[in-house]
Amino acid sequence: MKIKMEKVKQFNGYLNVYKEKGMTSHDVVFKARKILKTKKIGHTGTLDPDAQGVLVLCVGQATKMVEYITDHEKIYEAEVILGIETDTDDLSGTVINENQQRINRDAFERILTEFIGDIRQRPPIYSAIRVNGKKLYHYARNGETVEIPERDVHIAGISLLEFCADSQKAKIMVTCSKGTYIRSLCRDIGSALGTLGCMGNLIRHRVGSFGIIDALTLNEIEEIINQDQSEALFYPLAYSLDRYQCVRATEQGRKFLLNGNKLFQWNIQESLNDFYPGEILRLYDGDQLIGMGRYHMNEEGNYIKPTKLL
Repeated sequence: MKIKMEKVKQFNGYLNVYKEKGMTSHDVVFKARKILKTKKIGHTGTLDPDAQGVLVLCVGQATKMVEYITDHEKIYEAEVILGIETDTDDLSGTVINENQQRINRDAFERILTEFIGDIRQRPPIYSAIRVNGKKLYHYARNGETVEIPERDVHIAGISLLEFCADSQKAKIMVTCSKGTYIRSLCRDIGSALGTLGCMGNLIRHRVGSFGIIDALTLNEIEEIINQDQSEALFYPLAYSLDRYQCVRATEQGRKFLLNGNKLFQWNIQESLNDFYPGEILRLYDGDQLIGMGRYHMNEEGNYIKPTKLL
């Protein structure tokens, strides 16, 4: 007698997960793999265990698009705690210094303008950034000293939501580029005010087009999967990629695109004059997203080279 094998549904697309407090980003991926019965899942930027909010998961073919979703602007709501320095730059760490200086609301709000635009930032020692091939938190846990290189990040905007002079705590809303550490920002705000600072609560409200209002907890996702309504969960592969211009292959150029060959003016519909050197582009066969590419200008001529095919 033949045993009927149950066909496992293949999922492709983005999941907008509401990461709850107490879970690592790895925990979220691990549980999502069990819920969806697939190993092919990646996330688009970690959230600390004590943080909550939007964590976008790329499932199936969408794992090839992780770097393009990660590149999106992010919005955070953060609590700044003045007068305290910790070894992790947030309340999960050990207090290593305190300052009794009192800061008023006006001074706090004025200092925020200094952090808008392109700034240099030193990441926390407790972070996953690699220095000399080793993650920074390994140095911290082993008690080793290491020079932490500063990095360029962009703060598009900061607004003050709340300020309490008695508790010396504030809430801010931050719109920033990828690679920005909000813990470092809170620390540096305190330093700029002539005192100390660290981060309290953190909520990620947005990653590109993925907003917190539409984010679902893992329990909600599991319930929807069990009800066989998965089509309501997944965002299509082209979602949130509007920042990248679109290129469509001509009928003659279709096979070149599908094979990952270079695309010249004769085998695409758009004009190469509309792109700048190094620009990342969306590549389409008709209405179907095929992958991503990059525009080149060199001695070989002007062309688009596919860099990631789905």
